Amino acid sequence: MAHDTKKYQNLRLKHIIGLAAPQTWTASVLPAFMGGALSFVLYGQWDTVMFLCLLLIAILMQSSVNTLNDYFDFIKKTDTLENSDDPGDAILVYNDLNLKTVRLLGFGFLAGAALPGIWVTIHAGFIPLAIGAVGAAVVIFYSFGKLPISYLPLGEIVSGLVMGGLIPLAVCTALSGKFDTIILIYALPSILGIALLMHTNNISDIERDIPSGKKTISVLVGRSRSKAIYGTIIILWMICIVCLVLIRFTSGTALLFPILVFAVLLTVKHLRLPFTQQSRMQAMAGIVRLKIILEGGYIAAILLHGTITAVRAAAFGSPH
Repeated sequence: MAHDTKKYQNLRLKHIIGLAAPQTWTASVLPAFMGGALSFVLYGQWDTVMFLCLLLIAILMQSSVNTLNDYFDFIKKTDTLENSDDPGDAILVYNDLNLKTVRLLGFGFLAGAALPGIWVTIHAGFIPLAIGAVGAAVVIFYSFGKLPISYLPLGEIVSGLVMGGLIPLAVCTALSGKFDTIILIYALPSILGIALLMHTNNISDIERDIPSGKKTISVLVGRSRSKAIYGTIIILWMICIVCLVLIRFTSGTALLFPILVFAVLLTVKHLRLPFTQQSRMQAMAGIVRLKIILEGGYIAAILLHGTITAVRAAAFGSPH
């Protein structure tokens, strides 16, 4: 029986961090904070320890997605030395790591998320657990199997709904003790933001996705139409935030003007990028900055609304 005697690099902390890709964690951190803000403002409920556990779960699950996606892209030769010019973004291409160890790391992040998940379930019940189980299933099937989600024109939609929608819903449910699907409506900015994050990546990766058999939206419609879709969704993203604040979180309206000014200026600069493989990292950094401005500003507007409402209630006895 043949044995693998190849010498691999040791999996070091820098490799683990690179595979976890903390530069992408805004995709899980912002939705978690949105869920926390909604729990605090809508239901008057907050628990710091519970929130930190929920935040850790979201980050670990995203780290699992990042690691497993890199693993499968490497073994399916989507990521190669020829099309990956950034060592920090292609850990497996530029480091001779044992792939079995990398795969175990990916599932290890998922198992790590289960540990604080047990504590959350004990204190918050099984509904957050059920939401988390859906998220865990998507983590696995996003990259795993003969026809993973990331290879279909569903990646943006599924990622948006799961990370952008289910994370705020799970966090709000666990903190407040109330399961209310209206949270998914209030989380629409987060859903659109995650979809845009994935679309940014897919537009930039068209040339290397085609040979690997990926059928993303960008591959199917081409770069020009993908950019048109992209710009349209950014406009809808801004409109969605404006409408939600004006209709539901009215006391946070004062923040809309500065949020939109910064967002529009950044969007104009961002859309000038060619969204090619060479500008991919610049494009990803741009959409992350836009997410922070728009979704961070939206969360601030929610909290401002809650604060002003609470002050008015204390001063004048007005209802919450």
